Amino acid sequence: MSFDNLSGVKIEKFNLALFILFTFLALICAMLIPGFGLIGAALLPIPVSLLIIVGRIRDGIICAVVSCLILFLLNYMLAFIVIVFIISVAFSQRYATLEKQSAGKTIITVFLIFLGGTCLYVLLYFIFYGPTFFTEIAEGYNTYIESIHDDQFISEYARLMMIDSSQLDMTISQTQAMLRFIPRILPGVLIVSFSIISLVNYLFSFMIFKRYRIEIKPFIPFIKWDLSWYFVWGIIIGLVLVLIPDIGSSIDGGGGTIDIAADILGYNLIIIFGMLYTVLGISVLWGIFVRFKTRLVIRVMMGIFLLFFFGFAIIIFPALGLIDIWANFRKLKRN
Repeated sequence: MSFDNLSGVKIEKFNLALFILFTFLALICAMLIPGFGLIGAALLPIPVSLLIIVGRIRDGIICAVVSCLILFLLNYMLAFIVIVFIISVAFSQRYATLEKQSAGKTIITVFLIFLGGTCLYVLLYFIFYGPTFFTEIAEGYNTYIESIHDDQFISEYARLMMIDSSQLDMTISQTQAMLRFIPRILPGVLIVSFSIISLVNYLFSFMIFKRYRIEIKPFIPFIKWDLSWYFVWGIIIGLVLVLIPDIGSSIDGGGGTIDIAADILGYNLIIIFGMLYTVLGISVLWGIFVRFKTRLVIRVMMGIFLLFFFGFAIIIFPALGLIDIWANFRKLKRN
């Protein structure tokens, strides 16, 4: 069923109202709900994409604008960027359906739209507010980190949990070190987040569009996901960049600007390629389950075990993905 076959103005407006509500709820989820923000961002452009693909371009633009009106009260520049992002993704998916574009190209296009929107947002702030705006944000962030010991909430929490002063000081020091480290890995975290959003967006789009008989190229089965062997160089270079500055600083007693830059680049490479091999490791494990026809109960129990021992999982999955390059547990056909 296509929206072009709907008759009656009231029905069309009712459907448009539902699409606006869905987009608005996805926006709220992306902004306010921790953990589900990536899913909300992935779902955000789908209603507008569906409208534009079936030819209701005006309704699609109306849906994007009306759904983001609340953002104009908070930050008009952010509202503009989000509207442009939604409409751009919608037209890219319309092009993908018309040209029968592959899933990989469509996902990369959505990822580049996300990345471009973020860069445009930063550029607009730089143009309108100048470089001092970012300096003030950095100074405010560092001030908060230094004064976290005086935070009333932390003091009340320590008193409630009966934490002594030495334990509290140690916990605060660890928290401050982590907060100082976060800006260094922000590029890698953003790239990984945009990749996840683009992938989830395509998977949900495929399921929803299929319901309306809109054909887009299906993605390859999860158990057949694979990476070329040379992607391992991303992990290797990242480890080298991280370890060499640490070794050098331990010898000469300090680290210069080049060491810090190498450290930042290395950690971001490890995050990006580590996530790739984590996903590949999950695919390998699932492929092994399928190959040996493992019972569903065992699969669920293994998933629960890895969920509870998350620290163990983030080591074992990338290692499994790296080993599969040579071991080929799933017996995939590779060149």
